[in-house]
Amino acid sequence: EKISSNHGIHFVGFLVGFIVSFMLACFGVLSINWISTTVRKIPRQQRRNRSEVNGETNHELAICNINETSKEEAAFEDKIVDIMVLEDPQNMYQALENLDMSNLLRAAASLESYRVQVYKDVIAKLLRNLKINGDVSALAEKRLTSVLNGQLMGMEGKLKEEHVARMAALAAQCNLETREEMEAEHRRVTAEKAQAEHLFQHMDQQAVLECSVLLDKLHKLDHSHLQRCLLVRHEEASAKVQRQIVVCRRVELHKIFFEELEEATRMGELEKNVANGLLHAYFVSQDQLEEVLDVFLANQRNVLGERHAQRQFLVHSLQSLKSLICDVFTKTSGQMEGWFQELKNEGYVTEEQVDLLLEKAKKELLHVKQNLDEILNREKNALHCSLIKKRRTLISDKLKEHKQKQKDLSATSKTSDANLDLTHYLNCWQNLLTSQCLELGELINNLDEEGAADIRKVTMRLIQSAMSDIKAIQSNMAQTLTGLGAPRYALQHAGLTHELVSSALTEVQERLHIEGKMAVKTLQRTRDSLQEQLGLEVQEQQVLRHRGRTVFQNLCAAQLALSDDELLKMKLEFQNCLSRMDNCLVLPRALARSRLQAYLSEWRKAMLMKMEHSYITQQDKPKKSKVKKHSFEVRQMQDLSELLVLRKRTEEKIQLYEQEKEMEDTAMKKVLVEMRYEREDLLKAQEDRLAVHIASLQFQKAERRAKTLEAYSAILNLQTVLVEELRISGAMASPEIAQAIQNHSHGLEDAESVLHKELAEWDALIMEHSLTSETVAPSAEIYKIEEDCRIAVSLQQSLNKCQQVIGAQRKRLSDDDTRCQIMEDLKEKLEFKRIHIHFDQDLEFAANLIKQCQISANILLEVLHLLLPTSSESDLISLVDALCPKTSLPLTGNEKVNGWAEGSRKSLLSKLREDIIYRHLAPAPLVTGEERNLVKKHAVAVDKLFSFPHLETSEIVSRSLVQENAENQCPSPAAEILDLPDTGEKVFVFRSETEQKDSSDTVCKMKKKKRNFLNFKKAAVANLE
Repeated sequence: EKISSNHGIHFVGFLVGFIVSFMLACFGVLSINWISTTVRKIPRQQRRNRSEVNGETNHELAICNINETSKEEAAFEDKIVDIMVLEDPQNMYQALENLDMSNLLRAAASLESYRVQVYKDVIAKLLRNLKINGDVSALAEKRLTSVLNGQLMGMEGKLKEEHVARMAALAAQCNLETREEMEAEHRRVTAEKAQAEHLFQHMDQQAVLECSVLLDKLHKLDHSHLQRCLLVRHEEASAKVQRQIVVCRRVELHKIFFEELEEATRMGELEKNVANGLLHAYFVSQDQLEEVLDVFLANQRNVLGERHAQRQFLVHSLQSLKSLICDVFTKTSGQMEGWFQELKNEGYVTEEQVDLLLEKAKKELLHVKQNLDEILNREKNALHCSLIKKRRTLISDKLKEHKQKQKDLSATSKTSDANLDLTHYLNCWQNLLTSQCLELGELINNLDEEGAADIRKVTMRLIQSAMSDIKAIQSNMAQTLTGLGAPRYALQHAGLTHELVSSALTEVQERLHIEGKMAVKTLQRTRDSLQEQLGLEVQEQQVLRHRGRTVFQNLCAAQLALSDDELLKMKLEFQNCLSRMDNCLVLPRALARSRLQAYLSEWRKAMLMKMEHSYITQQDKPKKSKVKKHSFEVRQMQDLSELLVLRKRTEEKIQLYEQEKEMEDTAMKKVLVEMRYEREDLLKAQEDRLAVHIASLQFQKAERRAKTLEAYSAILNLQTVLVEELRISGAMASPEIAQAIQNHSHGLEDAESVLHKELAEWDALIMEHSLTSETVAPSAEIYKIEEDCRIAVSLQQSLNKCQQVIGAQRKRLSDDDTRCQIMEDLKEKLEFKRIHIHFDQDLEFAANLIKQCQISANILLEVLHLLLPTSSESDLISLVDALCPKTSLPLTGNEKVNGWAEGSRKSLLSKLREDIIYRHLAPAPLVTGEERNLVKKHAVAVDKLFSFPHLETSEIVSRSLVQENAENQCPSPAAEILDLPDTGEKVFVFRSETEQKDSSDTVCKMKKKKRNFLNFKKAAVANLE
């Protein structure tokens, strides 16, 4: 049997195989291309990372990076062209507001990039000045620069990750909130429409149409209001996140430099005095940098505000052109109807002819308008491309020029071999950034004006062309009417009476010309106001920073003793406060918009509630006429009244939105005043925070001193107890004790000799300080005045130098105060060192006594618990390790033989405990009930303080001590100690003499007293805690 081949299947198989082979080949080519590109990118990326870490720059990579960033920033400026050309005129102002907020965000980001760049340059210049002065080696300078750059890169990476994560979480939250709000709004609108549809069933169509239009308008206003509320709320949340990231970056910058210098000092790369001097210079430069950025920030705000105002003016002019077209065609159509109506009234043409011709003219007029819109859109699209191309080229070139100048200025900090002044360098940065900001702002404003002018030219040219078409329509209608028998003189008279094009265009142009003049005046007033605000902002920031410095100087001057390290820590915290004092770009604007919208929403909500209350009150009024049976007419009248009420309510709600627009300016003023007060409170809170930080430093120092003195006192008490025990046991006469006492005496003598030498050095420093303070004075150049001049000129020169002299004298006095504080701190350190030396000697002597007494670590720990009841367990263990280096062992046979068995151990602890309790609970005559209560609280606190249930032998010791103390305290009418076997606690019961007699009568009364005192004890302990 023959099998016939199917050529169609063969062709399909060939086609499928060809396609698959072609796709595999393409995939292979693309893979090879991608691999080769990646291989080429890896070394370049490695070189880039290596150059960033080492602080070096690759010229090729730098140029490429500058070109990329310049193109990106230039592309961002295309949005204004999109708004002027493509945006619907009704949405132009809202689009401008959103664009202004985007500009603020980008400006804030660029400001932070400038801050980091100048910060790196300042650090590089400080380290380079150290190398030039010979205070640090070139290798150490290179290593420090590399480490700092690496730390900065790591910090930027972490902050970027945190920012992305927080913004993603915020976006998810905002999307969820938007969805919920929109769904609720949709349900409300649907319910209102359903209710309205129910009322529209048997109503007049005209009334229904008017009410439907009002409802649609209200729903659109509600929807736009909800969108704006959500937008400003999300803007505020985003601005807060950005501000937190910015503040965190600034704090981390100071922290990184501070910690790296401490690390370099510990490693020996920098001497302590050199590192401290570098830190002082660093803080001075950072203070100057904040002032530089304040000036740049104020200028940037002024430029952005002027740009936004000018763009509003340009958008207004473009909207005027759109309204010009609409008004011209509307007026032309109305005048055309009047022309035909007059001809019809004269009887030259019939009504049917007039209607046909008028309908035809309107269609031709509509065709002209549609043709105008189409041509205008086509011309605008072509103009859009040319404008964007021109703007991108000019803006990109200007940005490249600016970035190259910044790069050249930055290179001086790394290549200069001279010891340059940082103040002059930062002033150069300030002048450069300010001039570049003004240049770029002027360029963008000129490009915006040119773009709007080009759009106006195209629009006016097309309007003139449309006017010619409208005149042609008029002439064609006149010829047709002449053909129908209308006399020419009647057509001319009617045409002069109802001139279609020229009168309509002239009226609209005159109105737009008047509006344009008003807009120009408004723009000029806005520019003047922004220029005035620029000066006020710079002055206000200077006052705020001067106030902050004054507060810091007063806080420092209030310290009796202050070391250089403590001063640097205080300056670090002060610098963190200074970095928060800037008047940032985004957050105040976002807060103002959000609070304004919240204020208006609350006002509108209150007004709506008031309206609803009035409607409910009207409905609850009793009706005068009672109808038993509701006929169809009565039902229809009720529906009509409900429809009228719905229309009235809708109109009132629409009027509320109009009233909101009118009160926006007043509400914004209130919001700005409130925000100003909040900023004052924030600055005061920062001052309080700085004061708390300084107080905490002093408290830590006092706490360390108090703990040392407490430990020293405990060691002396321990020595006294041990000597007493050795004296009782008769071991004081042993040669080991004599040798220990002799060694201790020699150690104290050696320590005193060392301290005498250091005291002599300190006296020499005091003398040098006094001589320096007497000789240091302002230079004679300040007081120098030209001799050969008039008296008036000399007086003017003296007045000009008055502030210099006052500043120099103030600085000299401040330096003297600082030196006095440092000397006082050195004196305290010397005294503290004396305590430490004596403490070490007494600690060694106590260790020898403990060794002679053969006390184990466990016993010693219990003894220290009694001597140092407020110390932590770790401190006590470290003290035990110093006194008894061996590990804690149980009592050995030798200890028991030498008398340190359980009984002797109890004796030692009992003596210590009795002594402490006796000192704290010494009997005294109690006069008032308040004194008795205080004694009770004191007794409970002492007993609570010296009971240690966590120790394995504390229960036995506490019971024996309670019995001994009970026997000793029985004669006293003030206190009675009871033992609670269930809880292991001890209760001190204080009674007067009469209460003691009464309490011994019955057991019930005693239990009642005990129960009441337990409640009192619980409250007393809680109060003490």
